[in-house]
Amino acid sequence: QVMSIANKPEAKQLSAPQEFRQRSTQIAGVLLRDWVGEERAREATGRIATALSASAAAAKNPQDFYDCTPQSIAKVIAISALTGIMVSTGQAALAYAIPRRPRKGEPPQLQYQLSHRGVAALAKRANLVLIAVPISIRDRVEVDDNSEVIVTERDFDNPPLSEEDLRGVLILVKSAATGICLAKGFVAKSVINVRRQQSDSYRFAEDPKNAWARDSSPWHKWYVEQSMKTAMHY
Repeated sequence: QVMSIANKPEAKQLSAPQEFRQRSTQIAGVLLRDWVGEERAREATGRIATALSASAAAAKNPQDFYDCTPQSIAKVIAISALTGIMVSTGQAALAYAIPRRPRKGEPPQLQYQLSHRGVAALAKRANLVLIAVPISIRDRVEVDDNSEVIVTERDFDNPPLSEEDLRGVLILVKSAATGICLAKGFVAKSVINVRRQQSDSYRFAEDPKNAWARDSSPWHKWYVEQSMKTAMHY
């Protein structure tokens, strides 16, 4: 059904954004009608189609969205509907829709990616609280016999503000009801930086001919904050 709807010829020639929104709306309608009924599907379809269109409009290259395979669009719609966390744009988004090409020359596929706020929102549903604590090279950290990370000394007045200052990020998982710490783990800077290499914006800004982009690149402008987000995902 998804394939037949997505590839249905149109009598009137639509612009790329119009065609993308129409295709997203049709796919969402087919998927959701069977799951939640006509009335709820109508509301969810509008929200999802609007969110996908906004994501495409905000992208550096909207055509990558418009060229995504119908199957990958359907997958993002399904995950958005099942989790109740819709894709959006900007720093406050809980989830993003991101086009990625699996191999050179192949059509892009739309991917659903939770932001660190989305990860925290899922944790909250389970009555858990996620806390990311950036650890400086000046702070003292020990590991006990159970591989439990213990911060024995921390300079609260001088938190890490740059890549040079950061040693890693301590992630705490607490019970929302009692405040008791249920688990914690340390994510080293080396682990974070490996994942930074997969960031398109970071690689783009690292190219000498694109040095101008470093003023707006999140990894260059907000390294510690990006590291906290990456550690939460990890």
